[in-house]
Amino acid sequence: MKYLKLFIIIPFFASNLAFGQEKIPMLSGNVKVSVQNGTIECDLQLTELELPKDYSIRLNKGLNILNMEVKNPDSFLVGFNRDFTDSIQSDETVSYYIPSNTKGEKFYPNNIRFRYVGKFPVVNDTIESKMQKEDWRGNVAFVKSNLRVDGLQSAWYPTIYDPINELQYDQLKYDITIDCNDCETMYLNGAIPTKGKSTNFKSEVAREPLLFIGKYNIQESETAYLLNSNFTNVELKEIDELNNQIFDYLTNYTNIKYQDKIVWIDGGVTAKKYGFAFFSYPAITVVGDPPHDLHTSLESYNSNSLTTIAHEISHYYFGNLKRSNSYLESLIDEGFAQFLAYKYVNQKKDSNFIRNEIIQAIEWFEDPNFEFKAMLDFHKSENTNDRETYAYDYQTAILFSIEKEIGEEKMKNWIRLLLQGEEPISNKDFFKTTLKKAIKNDNIYNDIIDKYLTGNLTVENMKKLWTE
Repeated sequence: MKYLKLFIIIPFFASNLAFGQEKIPMLSGNVKVSVQNGTIECDLQLTELELPKDYSIRLNKGLNILNMEVKNPDSFLVGFNRDFTDSIQSDETVSYYIPSNTKGEKFYPNNIRFRYVGKFPVVNDTIESKMQKEDWRGNVAFVKSNLRVDGLQSAWYPTIYDPINELQYDQLKYDITIDCNDCETMYLNGAIPTKGKSTNFKSEVAREPLLFIGKYNIQESETAYLLNSNFTNVELKEIDELNNQIFDYLTNYTNIKYQDKIVWIDGGVTAKKYGFAFFSYPAITVVGDPPHDLHTSLESYNSNSLTTIAHEISHYYFGNLKRSNSYLESLIDEGFAQFLAYKYVNQKKDSNFIRNEIIQAIEWFEDPNFEFKAMLDFHKSENTNDRETYAYDYQTAILFSIEKEIGEEKMKNWIRLLLQGEEPISNKDFFKTTLKKAIKNDNIYNDIIDKYLTGNLTVENMKKLWTE
């Protein structure tokens, strides 16, 4: 793809909390970090737990567990086993469970305390031989006197996985104290960035606890916090203008006002020639050397960088307000976020942008090596062999093809209905009934379903629509 690669939701498991989850776990305790030595030492407790049937506990492979402890009512240590049935865990994690006294069954406590430590590579040089081969969202990245670590993919804190509903509980309430003697600034996602070597962070609102601490500058503008940045006052005003333009566009399109300040993070990079971004509301982390660093991305104003920025901000709607509850849901989020980003860029920058991108993408879909199923026939990760092309390009082209057939107003109405409903978008009945309600014509609706959302001729039908 031409735009900056986005690894927002990984292909191995779903993100965020399920619709209708009644109880959000609380993560509390202490974390000690050294950004110079690449060490993490954690004493963390999960409480208010309602463990799902056949749960797994995921934790980063680089973290070594000292013990697990349960309080009921007195505290006692519990044994734990590897869970080899968790077949779709990410490459970064190991899965565990606590066995019960009954052979073959699991123990379901309402609280678990975890003590564990880890040591990771530290990258403070730009010489390739002293850097990593790759960088990615789930990397526990000690880089240039900072630690960048997400929650969704890295599992630096223990996360519960529900295999029946394909749900990972990566968004939590928290009350965590971070200690780092060689740090100057700290940010835990959902809190306010702060200066200091020790900070207690609290949130009663569920957030993905992305952690970014170290020695970096904090800037604040009208619309954003900017971490590890060095913008001039003039540039900050330009960033506010850009953010407000995107906020206004998305608010008018969705009829839902964008809330909260963005937290833009320049996350550094541990490998050469890498550039990507990911969203952990309200934080957007940009990873890469120029021209893929935060400063260049926000100041270049070309179609590619604007697409990246608008895409990430669009995840406020598809990915935050409309939270994922399955692998499929996280996949669909990317298509709708890219659709909104393309709409913005096409209006503000290049009136031929959408058409040019889709025509080019259709050539990729025709590659015999690209395997996929139509959106309503898609049920599991094995239904495509190229998640990135499917998520960012195929789905986006399908959505614009539907818009081209039914018109912009009906497409806008469909997206509003999707955002207003309580059901997940991956609920195919909800997906179809909202589309049918927006179209208000059974014949056209059935035609859209047959041509673009089911069967094996979706690419042929798109090509005919856009090139003939």
